[in-house]
This record gives sequence, structure tokens and C-alpha cells, in this order.
Amino acid sequence: MSAKLEEIRVAMLAAQKTGDHLKEHDLAQAGLRMSPHDEFFQYCAVLSLSRCNAKQRALDAFYTYKLHQSQNEYVRALEPRMLKDLAFQEVDTSKQKSFEGIGAERFYTAAVTYHKAFNHFGGHYSAINAATLYMLSGSASSSRALAERAIELAQQDTGPRFFPLATLSEAYLLLDKAVEASVAIREAASYNQGNLLTRARMNRQLRLVCSYMGIDQKIVDPMLPETVLHYCGHIFDSHRPLDEQAEKSLQKRINDVLTDNHCVIAYGSLAAGSDIMFAEAVLSQGGELNVWLPFSVDAFCDISVRPAGEQWVERFHHCLAQANLVSFATESDFMGEDSLFKYCSEIAMGMALMRAESLQAGVMQVAIWDRVVSDQQSSTYSNISKWQSLGHRSEIIDSPVHLPQAVVREFGQHHPTLRREPHAILFSDVRGFSKLSDSGVVWYFNELHPVLAAVIDRYRDDIQFVDTWGDAIYLVARKASTVAHVAAELNDAMNAIDQSSLGLDEPLMLRIGLHYGPVYKLYDHLAQTVTYASTDVTKTARIEPVTPPGEIFGTEPFVAMLELEGEHWARFRYAGTIQSAKGYGAFRMFHVHPRMKREELYCSLDKTGRFVAFGSS
Repeated sequence: MSAKLEEIRVAMLAAQKTGDHLKEHDLAQAGLRMSPHDEFFQYCAVLSLSRCNAKQRALDAFYTYKLHQSQNEYVRALEPRMLKDLAFQEVDTSKQKSFEGIGAERFYTAAVTYHKAFNHFGGHYSAINAATLYMLSGSASSSRALAERAIELAQQDTGPRFFPLATLSEAYLLLDKAVEASVAIREAASYNQGNLLTRARMNRQLRLVCSYMGIDQKIVDPMLPETVLHYCGHIFDSHRPLDEQAEKSLQKRINDVLTDNHCVIAYGSLAAGSDIMFAEAVLSQGGELNVWLPFSVDAFCDISVRPAGEQWVERFHHCLAQANLVSFATESDFMGEDSLFKYCSEIAMGMALMRAESLQAGVMQVAIWDRVVSDQQSSTYSNISKWQSLGHRSEIIDSPVHLPQAVVREFGQHHPTLRREPHAILFSDVRGFSKLSDSGVVWYFNELHPVLAAVIDRYRDDIQFVDTWGDAIYLVARKASTVAHVAAELNDAMNAIDQSSLGLDEPLMLRIGLHYGPVYKLYDHLAQTVTYASTDVTKTARIEPVTPPGEIFGTEPFVAMLELEGEHWARFRYAGTIQSAKGYGAFRMFHVHPRMKREELYCSLDKTGRFVAFGSS
């Protein structure tokens, strides 16, 4: 067992360094299943939940594990760290005056909690965090005094150089000593090049300090030069052959672009030609490769790799074996529908944007393109067009093979007359419905149903299909944002309605599962109407029963598409890899929560051992 635990620890540290919070969470849970009382895995479990924005679950776990009694400064500091993150959530960094209109109470509460940790342990980590939070709460004199003390302690620290240098960087900014801060920032970054996440957190905090202090944020640029990459490009096969010399030249160009832009995390597919060449370049430079395939490995290899030659098949499997994650846009079969390739590309784009946002890193697309405009929805041009329509930068590498028109490939022997198209899918049911009396059922249809219907009516023009039976609601729309808005408003409507006449021990609550995937538009001969169905619809139906009452759960493809649509309306909290109902499979799931809702967290035990609310309006 000890060897397995050590293997998990090593993988955990690697995931933490690259900011892969989803993998970090799953590894922490694996470690706790083997060693439930191990403080390292308890700490990592809480930290990963917090990094995935599941703050309340993180705080609950923090106290359940009794980490507030730990003798380790960094473990004990998890509580103020989460309070700090919560306070920062309200800061709009897109505005010139990021802190305008932000209440000081959250910053002050977090500052006091860090100050307590400093008084207990005396370390510069707690001192500098308390100093920053005091400054943001308006307590400038307390901030400056602690910043000066943090400098003294950091200069005495003989441990790894990054952390005292990071403290010096922040303290000098708080004291408005830009020259000293610039020197410390550059030196700190040079000492921690292999740890992306630590520098990403430091980058964010230093930029917030600069914003508050009115200091040009360019001073912080050396801390995080890395970029998250979405890659795409042409397949090189008999339609578009690539000779050895052209491939060497192209590979050098790819390596140069990745190096010049510090592309260390990549998302894309793995077709023969461009995709594989990008993947190989990322891996050879020590980067993190995340592969998205539209369907199963074998089917994808037969359609998008093997026709180019067996040498590409070998390279394909080599890249898969070294990838950080290999994910599938759908678990269903390929039926000759090129829409699945476009769907897969868009999920990869969405995941790249999510990862860049979580790290506050740069994001870009690099594409190998022959400059031929195509109306084919799975073409390189469509990927570039989609990315640029969202306002993101694309770097185009000219294809060494230029054709007068776009290549149109036949995908096997399939020529379907009926095609699936990607849609957003919602399934919900009501916890407690089966306990209703007949009068309660009448209340449900006569009182609650009109309220829920009014929510759906507001989005009726954007909804393709809605159906209900008993307490279930099944809804299909083209956009992920449509069903996300409907889900949130259905929850609000359920929570607001008066249920006192029902006489239930627990209130009725919705469970809502959301997914995005390919569906058929079919004719229901029994109901004599149109319906929508596919294995991805079934998948959504199996997710909904495992969703906690009152919560909204979305799959990875769903939150990726929601991110790609660019509304930035919701937060995503990783819930873990969760087994669906009836043994349908395990999927990476996220809580979906509107950003506009201010969270009330229960944290900080008072002297009686009770939880104290923090952040209530």
C-alpha cells in the first residue's frame, strides 16, 4: 500500500504544479480512500475543492478533518486562504477600478484570520497575506506594519527561495517600492519555473495589489509568462501529402511558436498530421498535453489516423500514452457525421479557455492552415473562425502543402440520412414528489407547475423541445447558456414558492443534471409528435438522479461549451468523478452556480464550537 500511496503523492504534486485542479481532487480522494487520516491528503482534498470554487464543501471538509487543530502553518492557513479567495471573487479585474463598490468586511475578516495564524506561528506567509488583506479593507497602517515585519522574516528565511522572494515582492508593492518589487518578482519567477500553479496564484494576487495601489501591472509580467494553447490544423495524408523535408521544417516552426509564446499546457485532438505534430512538440518541451477525441480511440484512429499511414498510428498511440488526460466528446458510436469533429474541437477550445481563466494565464490558438476558406463545419478554417469570433488570438502557421480548394473527406462507408446535432440537455426531477398526498399532487400541478412553466416560457424561443411526466422535466436547446439560465431560475422558483400547506418533513427540491452532446430529432409514433433522443440524452437522465437536491450538476462538455459561448455568467465547481445512476458510467461533474449570487459561507468556529456565517448580506 505504501508504494501506491507514494505514487499518488507524486502524481498529486505534479497536478498541483500545473494547476490541474480536477486531477488533483480525484487523486486526493484516491489517497484518502487508502489512508483516511493522512493529513497530507486531507489538506490536498480541501485545497483542491477550494481551487475548484467549491468553497463551502472545502470549509466543511476542513473542519470535518479537524485541520483547524493542525500544527502546520500552511494547513491551518487554509481557512483564511479560502476567506481571501471568497473576498477576491467579487473583484472585477476587467474594470479599471477593480475594487470600486466592494465592501471591506470580507477582506477584514480574512485579514484578522491570517493575523491570528501569524500570531500563532510567526511566519512571513501569514504576515504578508494579513498585510495585503488589511490594505484592501482600508486598514493601511496595520498593512504597512505587517508588510515591514514580513520583509524582516522573509530576509531571514533560509528555505526554498521562491516563497520569501514572493513575500518580498508583495510587501514592496504594499509599501509602494516599485523598484525593489520589480527585482524581487523577476528573481522569484526564476526560482520556481517548474511550478506553474504557485506562480499563477502569486501573479493574480500581485496584480490585485497593483490594481488597488495604482501601480502599472506590467511589473508583474515576469511572474507568469506561460500560455494555454488550443491547437488545430490539416491532416497530412494522400489528399495532402507531406514529404520528410517539409515535415522537418514544419516541426521547427511549431517548436519555435510554442517556445516563443511559452505554451506549456495544450488542448486539442490527435488526427494524423498537424494534431500529432503539435502534441509531439508540447511533450518534447515538457508541456502538458490534454487530448479530446470525438469518439472512441479505435474508431478515431481508423478514420483520422490510419489512412495517413501506419507510421502515424504509432505516433498517435505514443502521444496518447504520454497525455495528461484523454477525454471523449461522446461515448456513442461514430455514424459518419462530421459534426462530431466540430463538436469535439469546440469542447477542446472551451476547456483551454477554462484552464487559462483558472490560472489567469494567457491563451492562444495555433493552427496549421493553407489559407483556403471552407464552409465545411469540421475544417481548420471553422476552428480558426470560431476562436477569433470570441476575441482570442490565433497564430497561423502556413501549411507547406497548398491546395486550390479545401479537402473534403468521406468518413468510412457511413452516409447517414438522419444526423445527430450537438445540443444542450436538461433533466430534472423533484426530491420528495413521491411523498406527496393526492392533494399535494394537485398542488404540484395547479400551483407549482405554472411557476415552473413561466420560467421556461421566458426562454421558449431558444428551446427546441420540452417534455414532462410526473415530476420530471426534459428540455433540449441549442445553447448551453439557455439551459443553464433555465436551470438556475427553476431552482430559484422552487425555493421561493410557499410549501407550508404540504406538511412535508423536508421541502420539495429540484435535482438538475445538464449535459451537451449529439442528439437525434425523431418522430415519436406513440405520442405522435417530434422528440429528441440519443445515448447522450440517456447519459443526462442518468446524471440527474445523483445530483444533490437543490444543486445543478453539469458534465465537462457542458461547462466547456458554456465557457465557449462567452457569457461568463456562471461559476463551475468541480464535484469529482461521479458514478451515474444504474451503472451507466462515471463522469467528471461540475456544480454550476450563477456568478451574480453572493455566497454565504459557514466557517470560523467561535468559542462554543459553532460555525459562524461569513459573507451574509
